[in-house]
Amino acid sequence: MPYTPRRDLSELPFSGTDIILRYSYEHPAVPFDFEDTLEEWHVAITRYHGEDRCPNCPDDGWCEFADTGTPLGHMSFVRIRNYTANPAWEAADAHTGDIEKVVSVCTDSAYAMTPGLHWSAEVDEVIDAATGDLLIMDRVHLDPQWRGFGIGALAAAEAIRRLSPGCSAVACEPAPTDGDFEDDGPGFKAAQAKLAEVWESVGFSAFRDGIYLLDTALQHPIDCRSRWQEHFAR
Repeated sequence: MPYTPRRDLSELPFSGTDIILRYSYEHPAVPFDFEDTLEEWHVAITRYHGEDRCPNCPDDGWCEFADTGTPLGHMSFVRIRNYTANPAWEAADAHTGDIEKVVSVCTDSAYAMTPGLHWSAEVDEVIDAATGDLLIMDRVHLDPQWRGFGIGALAAAEAIRRLSPGCSAVACEPAPTDGDFEDDGPGFKAAQAKLAEVWESVGFSAFRDGIYLLDTALQHPIDCRSRWQEHFAR
């Protein structure tokens, strides 16, 4: 884990073991449009709720975070399924431009309108078994006061562990999603570089056109996850 968090865990007012991830995904029982090809998962990053641990608890009465935990941030993942009746690129294009870019970079444009997920020859060279689904880490957001500890990296590694079975690769594009940045300005590029270091510490490697890939068949992402677990368990 070459990346070193800029803030020491001694500044964190709770234990790393109090961090809990909550997953949500809903879909119609009978798929329509691209529901069978594209899944959007939402992951809430929360702090375990206890009356002695929640800064929002009133002196008396019910706390709104009693059931859900105190929010720290959230993540979103998009899974593009292979072997469906819809073209993966078309499903991605109908979703968002960010997802369409990732799918375009990772697939063969000659088969853009052909049903299924058609990995590109370049991906096939760097991914051990490019035959399954593609998981895209779309957004990772932490509330400002919880940034700098590595919580985002830990949460991403854990979520990937839960959501990636059946996927050949996980993709992301390191880029800040908030802040007052000029497009492609020095501040934006510096933030991009820092985020790239964070995601490399989770197991991602630079691919092309700003897209990073994680090979789910390798031991490396497992080792990265273990190092983040050990970091927060200390």
